[in-house]
Amino acid sequence: MLRRKLLASPSLSASRRKTSSRRCRRTLAISAHNGDSASYLDPGYLTNKGEVVGVWVFHRHGDRAPNRYLGQAHHQSAEAEHWQSRIPDRRAHNELTNFFPARIHSSQNNGQVLDIGREPFGFLTHRGMQQMRDVGRSFRKRYDELAHQSTFGSNGLSTFDERWEIEAYSTNYLRTIMSAQCFLDGLISNPNSHTDDRNSRPGVYYAGGGLTRYYLDQGRFKTLAEKVCTTSQDLDSTVSIQVRDKVSDTLNAFDKHPTRMDNLVRGVIAKPSFQRIDGDAKSLADQLCEFLPGLRGAPQAFGGTPSGVNWIHANDHFICRSAHSLPLLGFSDHEGSPDEVELDRVLRSLATPVCSHLAWRFREWYTCPKLLAAISAPPLWEMTSSMFEARAMKPNDKKPFILYSCHDVTLLALLYAIGAEFLVDGSDCGGSKMEDDEGSMSSIDIDDGMVGVDSRKSWRWWPAYSSTIAFELVRQSERDEHFVRVILNGKAISLKPRMEVYDSDSRQVVGRNSSSCARMLRLADLEHLLEVLERKADIGESTSRREYDPPNECASIGVDGG
Repeated sequence: MLRRKLLASPSLSASRRKTSSRRCRRTLAISAHNGDSASYLDPGYLTNKGEVVGVWVFHRHGDRAPNRYLGQAHHQSAEAEHWQSRIPDRRAHNELTNFFPARIHSSQNNGQVLDIGREPFGFLTHRGMQQMRDVGRSFRKRYDELAHQSTFGSNGLSTFDERWEIEAYSTNYLRTIMSAQCFLDGLISNPNSHTDDRNSRPGVYYAGGGLTRYYLDQGRFKTLAEKVCTTSQDLDSTVSIQVRDKVSDTLNAFDKHPTRMDNLVRGVIAKPSFQRIDGDAKSLADQLCEFLPGLRGAPQAFGGTPSGVNWIHANDHFICRSAHSLPLLGFSDHEGSPDEVELDRVLRSLATPVCSHLAWRFREWYTCPKLLAAISAPPLWEMTSSMFEARAMKPNDKKPFILYSCHDVTLLALLYAIGAEFLVDGSDCGGSKMEDDEGSMSSIDIDDGMVGVDSRKSWRWWPAYSSTIAFELVRQSERDEHFVRVILNGKAISLKPRMEVYDSDSRQVVGRNSSSCARMLRLADLEHLLEVLERKADIGESTSRREYDPPNECASIGVDGG
């Protein structure tokens, strides 16, 4: 059984870091010096080729009700009743917990989820539960049907749990815990045990039995459908969802170090460029508040910003209502008024600039080295340490499949930290600058794909509900070398990571097919880029290259191939 090292601090110990740094620089230097002897990879390694010896999945929770009510006070009870109809009752969580128990450490809000008592706002919906089951099933399909870990088949081991050592971790919110439970329900449920008569698809059912499926009528009412049940024999195994103690938790820096994170974010907000561009968005915020008066009264973290509203809450209004076919003006005085059609058009036109400005704000956050490292380095170091352990495992050992249930801002930080190319490229703009060359608003969704996306707009992407980032540790059998493949929402993405403390000419593209060559991110490269991430954060922006950079800093990464 795999025994992973849970880090007791946000990064590896000083001795571990020094040793790993020397090893990484030595490995990279040898490869750079002996370029002719480097591994040459078939382009198939970009997507499916190679033996996957470990998987680490970070996912956003599924669809949820809006975090906060933003409308007029006299409509609050009606809207709350509507969202109450969209979320499962407590027995859904209780039944799932019978099979996937939540272990919440006492240091985390005395063992209670943080969002208790806020129902229905911020709670996972039935739609969100199904999204996460579908995602779990898609992962099982990838590692079953694409013949990964095929060496086990010859030994008669067929169930997912017999091939993978599954662990699951979550932040301390009911929506993330339930999302992990539903993911696991889709991942390890026996796909041949039941058939859903309604859809004639095998394996569509709920762990624990007796959970009611809801189908929504016109986005307003719920109707009961037939029950789809399982028993304990229908699951390959059970897995607990761990909400770790704050000392070893790596998933939520804001809950773990609130004062430190507050100071870091305030530093970004205080920058003149942030103040200017966010101030430009105040007119957009004022327009929103005409429709959503609750935005004006909603608490603002970090002392507030010039625009004066919480943009995550603002974006919620559009995302949640669109997902549930609920009119944007529903539960307001404008609903049913003579001007409803025109006012709906006006409000709808604000959706893209709102999401774009939200994405710009977090882009500003994550270009701050200290803030980016504080959020992304702990989980990435934990994963990398586990990868080095998995690399040394024997062929018939169960391989790690590690699940992290978290939030959109966490996924975004991870992508910036590893240098996702579609985020790294593209010009900075925000506020009133959210227009393309034709003067119309634009945004990018991951379903549009990464290849050929207009880089000037692609950084506006925001992680949708149930988004996943999968890090696959892949063994290249020809040379027994390991590299890391990054898959975002089912699509392999290219990276352009920072490989020196100072960025001039140090970014190189990996994970992309160029001239029939597949250049991949090696495990040692991943370790090195994390060291650069933290060194950049440690020294700040003002230290000169001569004062800091170690001698013989390597400048080449990846495995070139034909």
